Amino acid sequence: MIRWLLIGVLVLALGAATAYFLRPETGYVLVSFHGWIVETSVLGLVISLVVGMLGVWLLLRFVSGSVSLPWTVRSALDRRRRDRAQTSFESGLLHLLEGNWKRAEIELVRRAADHHAAHLNYLAAARAAQRLGAAARRDRYLDLALSLAPEMQRATLLTQAELQLERGEAVSARHTLERLRAVDAKHPYAMALQAESLFRMGEWEDLRVLLSSDAATQALTSARRREMLERCLIERMSAAEQEARLDQLKALWDASPREARQWPAVRAHYAQSLLRLNAQADALAVATETLNREWDASLAKVYGEAVSGDALGQLASVEQWLSRYGERPELLIAAGHACLRNRLWGKARSYLEAVIRETPSAAAYLALAQICEATQKPEEAVAYYRQGLQAQALIAPQSGNPLAQPTPGQVSKA
Repeated sequence: MIRWLLIGVLVLALGAATAYFLRPETGYVLVSFHGWIVETSVLGLVISLVVGMLGVWLLLRFVSGSVSLPWTVRSALDRRRRDRAQTSFESGLLHLLEGNWKRAEIELVRRAADHHAAHLNYLAAARAAQRLGAAARRDRYLDLALSLAPEMQRATLLTQAELQLERGEAVSARHTLERLRAVDAKHPYAMALQAESLFRMGEWEDLRVLLSSDAATQALTSARRREMLERCLIERMSAAEQEARLDQLKALWDASPREARQWPAVRAHYAQSLLRLNAQADALAVATETLNREWDASLAKVYGEAVSGDALGQLASVEQWLSRYGERPELLIAAGHACLRNRLWGKARSYLEAVIRETPSAAAYLALAQICEATQKPEEAVAYYRQGLQAQALIAPQSGNPLAQPTPGQVSKA
C-alpha cells in the first residue's frame, strides 16, 4: 500500500513539473493516419500516451491474473493448510510437554498429512500414545514415520527402542537396536540403549563384552557403566561358582578391566567365590594384596575364614593390620580364627570376647563355642551356640532372608 502511494505521489509530481514546463508554450501536434487527423497540444499528447500505456498495463495484468487465478487460489489454500498444520504441530508438542497426552496425540495426528515434516508429527504422536498405554497405535505411528521418511531411519528406530525399553519390552528393544546397529554400528545412544536392554534381560555375558568396548565407555555415563559392569561381573562369577568352574571364574577375573578389579563389591565377591570353590591360597592372595594397601571389611572376613598353610604367618598379618586399622570386628574375628588354628586358646578367646563386647555376632559366638569344645568345656560351648543362634535370628529378618532364622526347636536343642 505504501509503495503504491509513493508511486502516485511521484506521478503527480512529474505531471506538475511537466505542466509547469509547458505552461509558457503548449506546443502543437498534428497526426494524420489513413484519413484520420488528430490535433492536440504537446501536453495532451503526453497525457494521452501515459493514460494509454497505463490502460494497456492494466489490461495485461487483468489477462494474466485471469489465466493464473486457479494456481493462485490453489497456492493460497496450500499455504493456509501448511500454516494450520504447523500451528497444530506446535500445539501438539506443547500439549506433549505439558503432559496432556490425549490432546497431544489428536493435535499431532489430525493435520500431519499437511505438515512439511509429517514424520516428526508421528514420532511425537508415538510418545503420546505410549503414555496413554496404546502400544498398537504407537507402533503404527512409528511405521508411518519410517515410511514417510526412510532417510530418518536412525531417529525412528532410536525412538522405537527407547519407548520399548520404557514399557519393559526389552526383547523387542534388542531386535530394534540390532536393526539400528546394522545402519550405524557406533551410534552412542544406540549402544547405551542396547546395554540397557541386555541389562534388563539378564544377558550378562553379552553385556560384559559390550561394556568392555571403548565405544560403550563413551556412550554411558561413568556411574551407569560401573553399575552395569559391577552387576554383570558379579552375576557371571556367581554362575561360575554355581557350576563349580574355578577355571572359568579365574578367566573372568583376568579378562575384567583393571578398574573393575579394584571395585570393592567385585573384588570381595571374587574372593568369596574362590573361598567357596576351595581355592584358599588364591582367596588369601586377593585379600592380602588389598588389606596391605587399604581397608576392606569383606576381604578381612574372607581372610579370617580362609585356611593358610602358614597359620603363624596368617596370625602375624592379622595382628599387623590390627595395629594399622584398629580393632575392627572383622579383624578381631580373623585374629580369633588364626589363633584357633595355632591352638592359642586363651589368645583366641580374648580376641573373640572383645568382638562380642562391641558388636555381638554369630561368627564370634561360633568360634567361642569351638574354643570351649576344644578345651573340654561343653556347657559353655552349648551356651555360646545358643547365643550364636539368637544373634543370627536377630540378623536374619534385617537381611530379608527368613530361611536363615532358626526355629525354636533348634534353639532349645542347642
